[in-house]
Amino acid sequence: MSITLETTLSRNADILHASVGTEEGVMMSIEEGRYYGLNAVASRIWELLETPKTVAQLCALLCEEFEVEVRTCETDVLKFVQDLIDNRVVHEAAA
Repeated sequence: MSITLETTLSRNADILHASVGTEEGVMMSIEEGRYYGLNAVASRIWELLETPKTVAQLCALLCEEFEVEVRTCETDVLKFVQDLIDNRVVHEAAA
C-alpha cells in the first residue's frame, strides 16, 4: 500500500502505549509480540493519532510544534507512518 499526504490514519487499538519520561514513549503489540521505542516526535505522532488524521494534518501540527521544514517533515513522516503501517501499529482509516 502506498500512502500519500491525503491518507487518513488511525491507531491499531490493540497496541499498548506508555510514556517514558516527559517526551518519549514505548509501545507493545501483544498480537505481534513486538516492542517499539519512541522518540519525542514519534510519541507526538502517536498522541496526535488519538483521533484519525491525514498525513498532511500530522505534518501541519508537527511543523507548528517542532523546528522542521515542511518538505522535510512530509518526507520523514511519510516514511515513518509507512513503517507503522507495515508493522500494523496504525492503519488507513475508513473514509
